[in-house]
Amino acid sequence: MVLDKEMIAEIKNSVNIVEVIGEAVSLSKAGRNYLGLCPFHKEKTPSFNVIEDRQFFHCFGCGKSGDVFKFIEEYRQVSFLESVKIIAERSGITLQLETPSLKTKQVHPHQNLFDIHQDAAKFYHAVLMTTRIGQSARDYLYQRGLTDDMITYFNIGLAPDESDYLYQSLKANYPEETIADSGLFNIAEQTGTVYDAFRNRIMFPLTDDQGRTVAFSGRIWTEQADSDRQEAKYKNSRSTLIFNKSYELYHLDKAKAVISKQHEVYVMEGFMDVIAAYRAGTANAVASMGTALTAEHISHLKKFTKKVILTYDGDRAGQNAIAKALELLKDLSVEIVRIPNQMDPDEFSQQNSPEELQNLLVNSRISSAEFLIQHLKPENTDNLQSEIAYVEQIAKIIAQTPSITAQNTYINIVADLLPDFDYLQIEQAVNSERLAERSQLRQNQTSQTPVQTVNLPLSKRLTALVKTESQLLHRLLHHDYLLSEYRNKEEFSFETEELEALYQIVKKQGEITDLDLAQMTDHLRQVYYQMLEENLPDDIAPGEIADLENKRARLLKEQELQRQSKRIRESSNHGDVDDALKALENLIAQKRQME
Repeated sequence: MVLDKEMIAEIKNSVNIVEVIGEAVSLSKAGRNYLGLCPFHKEKTPSFNVIEDRQFFHCFGCGKSGDVFKFIEEYRQVSFLESVKIIAERSGITLQLETPSLKTKQVHPHQNLFDIHQDAAKFYHAVLMTTRIGQSARDYLYQRGLTDDMITYFNIGLAPDESDYLYQSLKANYPEETIADSGLFNIAEQTGTVYDAFRNRIMFPLTDDQGRTVAFSGRIWTEQADSDRQEAKYKNSRSTLIFNKSYELYHLDKAKAVISKQHEVYVMEGFMDVIAAYRAGTANAVASMGTALTAEHISHLKKFTKKVILTYDGDRAGQNAIAKALELLKDLSVEIVRIPNQMDPDEFSQQNSPEELQNLLVNSRISSAEFLIQHLKPENTDNLQSEIAYVEQIAKIIAQTPSITAQNTYINIVADLLPDFDYLQIEQAVNSERLAERSQLRQNQTSQTPVQTVNLPLSKRLTALVKTESQLLHRLLHHDYLLSEYRNKEEFSFETEELEALYQIVKKQGEITDLDLAQMTDHLRQVYYQMLEENLPDDIAPGEIADLENKRARLLKEQELQRQSKRIRESSNHGDVDDALKALENLIAQKRQME
């Protein structure tokens, strides 16, 4: 679907960005702008600005910026089209959408697989909610603490205890290739008979982060099946062209908006754990789908947050899984929730209450170092060799902790655990690791090639020249006659690289439109919004442009003098007297011109 550009502009102009953002962020008036705590990163001092007269926002802390559509995109984690729809609905505007012809409409190459999984999810959910056997399965779920609303929210279903009910329901709508590739059916080699892959199981649809059903996990639920246990408690779809269990995460599609707002995600082991967390009030929980956490899972999560809270089962297998996951999570901020009495989150909620689970998730987190101190502790602390090996191992972990205060606390904890070591002995081991790390760091710095320079945001290097050029470009942007005048100055260009790039866009387009902004790099768009922050009156004062030009010319000359002085120093230091004298002559001549 294509939106008309004029309609986009009408929708954007129908709202006040201050009111829209004010519904999500507590804003207070600060001069011409509104100020609040940024919803995109954690901060204690407000750096999030909403500029009403320009209808855009900008955070000086994390650099996020844009118009009202961009805010909705980032805050709700939706597409541009969805953000336009949201604002349109708010304003009561009916969207006129142009539908491309079938010839130009792009279809996903595996759309049939997405469709058949969606139809299967509807089938399983209908069996659960509308049949007699479904009533029994619902009673089982009610006993586990679920309500009809939760069953609907998670789209839970039931596979009937029949050989091919799903196949008979879907076979007329899909070609044999889709049936075979879907993973929803098993096909007998000799007879070619098609059987449903899932029978007599509670069905949990597995969705990708766009909300498309890509697979299923089925759980045994009847007492007889559970007691026989000839099959695994959970059975997952096999890998297909649309499902990779090492990448997908259960509930991520619904949790991602909350994850982005709260800047953290709970990673759990099971579907029922995620559901128990949701019931307790924690909506930013996901689960790996019947597999240990992988590098692909972590890469997927990094799109939404930099902080992970591991909430695995309290038994030994769960704790071992946490230790393995920590190796993969070194680049992220990590905390651990330890579930007491070897329970999983769902069991803890059932034996206590959802409120106590919520309290545990929020208030009982520990650092990765605290976890490893307990997890790696030798079972037999009377064995001196085991103690020595443990101290050597844990000293490396403590030394990597950035906070010295935390290091001292951890040293005390370890000393209390071991009968043959005191605080000073463990501190000495940690100090040895600190010294070894510093030595290695110095060696690495010596051997490394020169680091490439990185473009910093404009506000981080706001020199007098940049400030002056920023004000000049601001005037060109908002006064057409002035822009026309400067277009005719073929020799003119901005010294500041980013401002020159913006100027070239303006020269070609006449103005910076929303479409142009969308096509800019994040860095250039940030510079543009910061340039608009210049607190200038609407009207140009008499002589203002001439003053800016004169100041700019003087600053450029001073900049050149600094270059010449640097050249003199470098030539002199390298013994190149002739070049130093030549640079000195140029410097003197330029200073005379300035006088």
